Amino acid sequence: MATRNKGSVFRVTGLPASQPDDELNEALNATINDNLAEDEQPKLTVAAAIVPSCYENDEKVALVEFYGGVPAFLSELMANPLGDWQIEMADTDISFDQHFFGFTQLYTPASPATADIIAITGLDGHAYGSWRGKGNLGRMWLRDFLSKDLPCCRTMIYGYNSKLSTHGVDTIMDYGRGLIEELKKVRNTEELRKRPLFFIAHSFGGIILAHCLIKAVQADEDDNPTIASLYKATYGMLLFGIPHKGLVVDDIQKMVSGQDNHPRSALLEQIRSKSDLLAFQLDDFRNLIRDRKVVSFYEMGQTRQLEFDSESRRWRRTGDFVTAVDVDSALLHLPPSIEDKIPLDADHSMMVKFDNKSSRGYTSARDKLRQFEQDAPSVVAARFLQAKNGTSSERSGPLRVLPFGRNRDFVGRQSQLSQPITILHTEDAEEDCQRAALVGLGGVGKTQIALECAFQLQSTSPTCSVFWVQASDAMSFDNAYRNIGQQLKIPGLDNGKADVKRLVKTQLSQESTGKWLMIVDNADDFEMFYDSNDNGSSALSEYLPFSMLGAILFTTRDREAATRYASSNVINIDEMDDSESRELLQRSLQNKQLIEDKDNIAIVLKSLVNLPLAIMQAAAYINANSSTIAEYLRIYEESSDNVIKLLSKDFEDRRRYPGMKNPIATTWLISFKQIQVRNPLAAEYMAFISCINEQDIPRDLLPLASEFDKTEALSTLKAFGFIKERSSAASYDMHRLVHIAMQNWLKLKDEWRSWNEKTLNQITNAFPWPQHENRAMWMMYLPHAKCAITTFKSSFGETRNLPWSLLHNLAESLRQQGKYAEAEAMHRQTLQLNGAVLGKDHPDTLGSMNNLAESLGQQGNMSNLAESLGQQGKYAEAEAMHRQTLQLKGAVLGKDHPDTLASMSNLAESLRQQGKYAEAEAMH
Repeated sequence: MATRNKGSVFRVTGLPASQPDDELNEALNATINDNLAEDEQPKLTVAAAIVPSCYENDEKVALVEFYGGVPAFLSELMANPLGDWQIEMADTDISFDQHFFGFTQLYTPASPATADIIAITGLDGHAYGSWRGKGNLGRMWLRDFLSKDLPCCRTMIYGYNSKLSTHGVDTIMDYGRGLIEELKKVRNTEELRKRPLFFIAHSFGGIILAHCLIKAVQADEDDNPTIASLYKATYGMLLFGIPHKGLVVDDIQKMVSGQDNHPRSALLEQIRSKSDLLAFQLDDFRNLIRDRKVVSFYEMGQTRQLEFDSESRRWRRTGDFVTAVDVDSALLHLPPSIEDKIPLDADHSMMVKFDNKSSRGYTSARDKLRQFEQDAPSVVAARFLQAKNGTSSERSGPLRVLPFGRNRDFVGRQSQLSQPITILHTEDAEEDCQRAALVGLGGVGKTQIALECAFQLQSTSPTCSVFWVQASDAMSFDNAYRNIGQQLKIPGLDNGKADVKRLVKTQLSQESTGKWLMIVDNADDFEMFYDSNDNGSSALSEYLPFSMLGAILFTTRDREAATRYASSNVINIDEMDDSESRELLQRSLQNKQLIEDKDNIAIVLKSLVNLPLAIMQAAAYINANSSTIAEYLRIYEESSDNVIKLLSKDFEDRRRYPGMKNPIATTWLISFKQIQVRNPLAAEYMAFISCINEQDIPRDLLPLASEFDKTEALSTLKAFGFIKERSSAASYDMHRLVHIAMQNWLKLKDEWRSWNEKTLNQITNAFPWPQHENRAMWMMYLPHAKCAITTFKSSFGETRNLPWSLLHNLAESLRQQGKYAEAEAMHRQTLQLNGAVLGKDHPDTLGSMNNLAESLGQQGNMSNLAESLGQQGKYAEAEAMHRQTLQLKGAVLGKDHPDTLASMSNLAESLRQQGKYAEAEAMH
């Protein structure tokens, strides 16, 4: 018999399953012959093979190959390869097609069937033709070779419309849904669902397969038993040139160039090199198949790029040679025990076309499939048995153990969200369990950012479980671990003597648990994590799991703790920017019209320092009292006591832990107490700073301590976010609301007065006599001294206990700044204080009187200089004061005392300024 060149293969569907195969074959050949033209009958040879239908539809399928050409009655399918052509066979309509969409079984397996093999072709490929050799016989190895080498397998090909020339709008998700829908039809009985499954995929077909398996893990066993069982049944896969990290789409781009909004543009964006979507999918897929068998074939041959042939008006591969899918993209980079890596001496298209059974690519594929067939039955059966008994480590879907639902009012924070997601969702985590920490002031929104991070990460990585641990205290940590253990269904958890935390750690540390993210919230007390308890129990850090598939995100107010938890992966969470805080306020207000009061809103948000918790509290107050923004602002600005009252109002927030105080004024109390225990000097600095101005606090003004202790104390305050160091490193700023909250805390502890007095004493000791040489120092100290005095007077309504020496130095500082009126007021206050405390005859009282006289005189000099403006000097008042000073000093100190003589000179000068020269001369 002469060798025939390969012909065109068609699929015929609609054949009645009730007829035996030989009768169907005979009837089909007769029907085809009836439809051939007379001149075609001697030229064409027909070879038909009857195969079972993959679908439960009482039909059989035929694969028909025409040698010598395509009959005229099927010429329409050559012009429209996506169409069908119906003809009559007796009283049955049968359909011919060349597209092979859906599933097609390639041969009848020997009984009993041992496994299903499903082959998925790539983009712009053909379900049958892509696997067919280019040799003269056109062998299709999945059909012609596997039918003899794996006769007990049900081998199927899957076809879908991925022709780039068509105007399909399918995306990866759409193709995945299509495959899942067809799988439901061909594995729809319990026996079929539990049958071992091997996948063979080429190029883009592997991307669809990955998407499908990821969705299968999430499927509910009750709603979608076929899809839920798919992952358990999958034992291994042969992957040929899968572009896990994306394709170089230059060729495809050429074909659709010049066509705006081409329907395939969305798909090209998804599969291009460095695609974010593929990066996320790859991460999930790699984690998903770590206990499956994977064989990755990669191409050693290059492919010519497309060029347009103007004569034939067709695209041809006549351009430069390129590697379609490089080895880095084609491999999953899993350990050798999981992934076999095999190079093939072929280009991207030819790597799945084997002309004979001795082809090295085929023998490798055959041997792997034979090994799969031998090993799979016991492994897959065990998986289903474990699932039935509730002992399986595989779950039907990822877990989500979260204390709150998704915050639909979450605003902005995109840059702060992207950082932890990038750190925790990385391919570089193979050798480590990734960690990151969010650090920031209490009320800045760390918990909400972590929560949103969990939802976004699970959205982009659907196989990832999320576990939440509240770590504000040891009991909360224990309860969270017990809840996680119950969700994981860990055996032995209910044993009263069980070390629950140890069991949970062990389970999560096993790669069989899959991918997970643990959020450890409110991890502010790092001693609790790293110090053993008095009762001998281990530090909590020993219970943190470690898995290359896991990641841990901490939230804490303490930078020092954050650094210990996450090393360099510490992410600062600051206040919102203006636009974010405005949007948060708008979403929180019931009366949306209030947002139109833009000027007052800007002032309110600035007063609240754009702190999310403070903004929500303000909105809660406005909502509860039906207030306007202006009314709230008026109350806020009226007094510091009002500020405390407003910030102390509790409010309902279902996105915060039950029983936890929500007011901003109390949210930092736990941190204040922790600082007081950890570093008492830091707590003293907090109290000191609350009595002075919160901005530009000089390091040298703080209460005395060794340089080491001072540095440690300031580092603690910086770690909690209560102070920020200025660029000069010589001064600090305290958060305005923390400043107010600290004042309130001291009042609650009945320490407000004592700390005001301590602060005044410290400033008095530190404030120098103002001179030109030390001007920089006293200029920095001045606003804090004035603030401390003002705070004391406003808080306690008295001046008797004010340090007169500090008032004296402040007055001189003001005088040197040319602020004579302020200096005069300060001198009067000093004189009054000295007179009341020391007596009017005391030398210090007399000195104050002299200073006041000088101040009045200096204001007079200024007045004389401004005579043209019609201002009047205070010479007479200055003269009277000098006379009184001279009289008192003479009586107390004697007329020859230097201070008496100085007063006499001052009086003479005052007289001269008034033109009383004779009298002035007599003074000398």
